[in-house]
Amino acid sequence: MEFASLNPTRPDTRRLSALKIASVVLHLLVFAAITHEVRQAVKARPHRSARILTPYAPGRTAATPPKPKIIRPKEDPKLAMKEPDPPPPSAGDPSGEADVTHAMASFYPAPKPDLSVLPRGTKGDVVIDIVIDEEGKVVDTKVDQGLGHGLDEAVMAVLQTWTFYPATKAGKPVASEQQLLFHFERA
Repeated sequence: MEFASLNPTRPDTRRLSALKIASVVLHLLVFAAITHEVRQAVKARPHRSARILTPYAPGRTAATPPKPKIIRPKEDPKLAMKEPDPPPPSAGDPSGEADVTHAMASFYPAPKPDLSVLPRGTKGDVVIDIVIDEEGKVVDTKVDQGLGHGLDEAVMAVLQTWTFYPATKAGKPVASEQQLLFHFERA
């Protein structure tokens, strides 16, 4: 029958501490050697191709390299591509209207309604139809799709301040209609 000792045997702590000290010293020496080599490699050295060699001939002056000659062409180079032809005059679209442009907004502050009135997680679009007169002012607004809770009215109030470059037909300003979409989300 064998008896096992309940007390674990402990190795000699003096021997372990001497090994730890020797390991730390060895690691420090290796680290110092590596950083010393890296420092030597990093030192700035003059670029070898930047040196200028001057030939020496006894009894003669130093030779200077010849300056490059720049030869300019006598004629301007001709382009291989020709310029594109101008577009043909507008014959109009199938409806018989020619040279029509859309109204473009010139002053358009973003509507910022109070989203705290919406329930959390609500998101959706407010779609509004507007009529723009010949001077570029918004004269009529109509809600096509709304979110309610007063958001539609707030957006329409901001749209009344917008101004546009009016739509044109054959170069003359005309009244026009546009549909505007605004997306809102409450997190």
